[in-house]
Amino acid sequence: MSKTVRTTCPYCAVQCNFDLHLEDGLAVKITPTKECAVAGGTVCKKGLASLSDLRHKDRLTSPLLRVNGELRPVSWQEALDAFAARVGPLLDSDPAQLGVFGSGALTNEKTYLLGKLARVGFGTPNIDYNGRFCMSSAATAMNRSFGLDRGLGFPLADIAKSDLILLFGANVAETLPPVMQYLKAAKDRGARIVNIDPRATPGLAQVQLSPLPGTDHLIAGLLLNLLNGWGRLRPSAPADGTDEVLAAVQDLTLNGVAESCGVDAADLLRLARSYAQAHLPLILSGRGPEQQVNGTDTVSSLINLAFLSGHFGRPGGGYGTLTGQGNGQGGREHGQKNDQLPGYRHLKDPADRQFMADFWGVPETGLPGVGLSAQELFLACGEEVRALIVIGSNPAVSAPGAARVRERLAALDFLVVIDVLPSETAMMADLVLPGSMWAEEEGTTTNLEGRVQRRRRAMTVPGLAREDWRIMCDLAHAAGRGEKFTYPDFAALQAEFFAATRGGRADYSGLSAARLDVQTYQWPVTHDAHPGTPHPYFAPYRTPTGRARLHPVAMQTPPRAALTLTTGRIAGQYQSGTQTRRNPGLKGVADVQMHPDTARVHGLMHGQPVVLSGPDGETTLPANVTPKVRPGVAFVAFHWPFSANELTSATTLDPHSRMPAFKSAVLNASATSRASSPALSTASPPGSQVRTAYRKEPS
Repeated sequence: MSKTVRTTCPYCAVQCNFDLHLEDGLAVKITPTKECAVAGGTVCKKGLASLSDLRHKDRLTSPLLRVNGELRPVSWQEALDAFAARVGPLLDSDPAQLGVFGSGALTNEKTYLLGKLARVGFGTPNIDYNGRFCMSSAATAMNRSFGLDRGLGFPLADIAKSDLILLFGANVAETLPPVMQYLKAAKDRGARIVNIDPRATPGLAQVQLSPLPGTDHLIAGLLLNLLNGWGRLRPSAPADGTDEVLAAVQDLTLNGVAESCGVDAADLLRLARSYAQAHLPLILSGRGPEQQVNGTDTVSSLINLAFLSGHFGRPGGGYGTLTGQGNGQGGREHGQKNDQLPGYRHLKDPADRQFMADFWGVPETGLPGVGLSAQELFLACGEEVRALIVIGSNPAVSAPGAARVRERLAALDFLVVIDVLPSETAMMADLVLPGSMWAEEEGTTTNLEGRVQRRRRAMTVPGLAREDWRIMCDLAHAAGRGEKFTYPDFAALQAEFFAATRGGRADYSGLSAARLDVQTYQWPVTHDAHPGTPHPYFAPYRTPTGRARLHPVAMQTPPRAALTLTTGRIAGQYQSGTQTRRNPGLKGVADVQMHPDTARVHGLMHGQPVVLSGPDGETTLPANVTPKVRPGVAFVAFHWPFSANELTSATTLDPHSRMPAFKSAVLNASATSRASSPALSTASPPGSQVRTAYRKEPS
């Protein structure tokens, strides 16, 4: 039998829609749909290639339990009995000994259920997710200025209205390809596009500015100071902190910032004049300025510039951050962050705590407080955290200081991984539970512009695999804490989720599967006739006074190193590569990109193996000598094990967001004596069945 199911792409935060065509229950074709409200019929190569992920030969189809050092297939009853035996005593003595780590790839309903499971089912405060490594700095900055965090406070179509677009560390062409159509529309209307990134990325920019990593705040501060001197500031609304913000930038000079950033002063002056003369300038940031030790303050400096120049909140102008993961926006709204409750409520807010306690039917005092953030959670493994549940994430590759993180994971008494393919983290686990893929589950996801869309089930899970939401409920029941985790079907869980957001900052309570079958909506959607909120940033803001709260930023110059690492994505791969490295339709090469001048300084040639050492580890990669990277900077994609995150710091975190400083690790580089380039594993390394045998060397 044939059928067609419309659903959403599982990869980036654009969340393109496409039709999945099935024959006899198996997906055979993907067709983009022009009815997609986001991408209008475009789907990138990762989305088109996702078909081969669904029934990959490596698919996990049975629970696996580690017995005598090896993972062996077991029944679900044996798996859940093992979970109860190992985790139950920890919960009885101190629930905080259990950690839970989620993912920006989870649907909104699974995000909600995971937070409820951790706090109501298990009673642990220690839950966080991999979005801590992605959006946390921008989210923190937006929340502290406006009391609201929606990455883009406008529809993507508004980008076409801009006449000047500054891309700070965004790399749109490789990370969010369907967004390029909106940049092109703006350019076709006469907009000027400036790419501000130490690595020249593919795209439409007429101007490339390549500052040193970690100096974006100086550029924003200089522009603000120059505009103030030129009398070009027109605040978007009344705000607190304006005088302090302007005082913090008053000593910045054109030549001083040019020297600190490693760029030409004339280029900075042209940039400032362009911004001052633009009618609707738009600042878009990616992870470049955000994944820094001062990432929150850097985003605040961009907000200050957009707000005080009068453009924040205007359609086509202001500031926005480009969410990365597939459900990165929804994933940070509904309870899997360490400080958060559903609907973007906060664990420290007494009213928020009381609302959720009443909703769940538990005493407010029974809700735990704020737990460990992601990296702090990993570093606590084997000590105060004795057991860990990981779902849909691969921290053995994606966490900073990966070698050190793997040591901590190996020190756990019990590691549980819920996933669909044998990731490097899954192969370290004591218990692996086979979950569901995007085409095998119902739910909703929220894209980078706050647009909520339906994900529709097209297929059933293979073998003994189970839908993720059912597995979470199974774990609650196995631990003897299943009273509030009994749902007759998914629709009941979804209805509970929508209701739980009522009155929160991210209010979805006016949504239903039936409404989303007709059209998509941008939150908040507060009742069943609400039209959605394309532009949520307007005064009065969600702050105690209703005024924006601008934060002064210390205009400090980061220490200059001989070689600085910056990391990121490339077009052919995604995240830690658990799926894309296995996909024959997607290609990519693990290497270290560096400028010819940098290569000469270190005595390196193109293709030569290079030993790179960082704060917490080292790796060996072939040199890719290219003028696309500014001198003094090395770029490594983070999709492969034993590559980028062997070099990033395990302990250097933003003090506000707890974001690791992925983009500015200090490196040492030297040539090796090896005759050929090293080969990196493209899948889970053989020999990793024994946790203690997991090593950083390429297999």
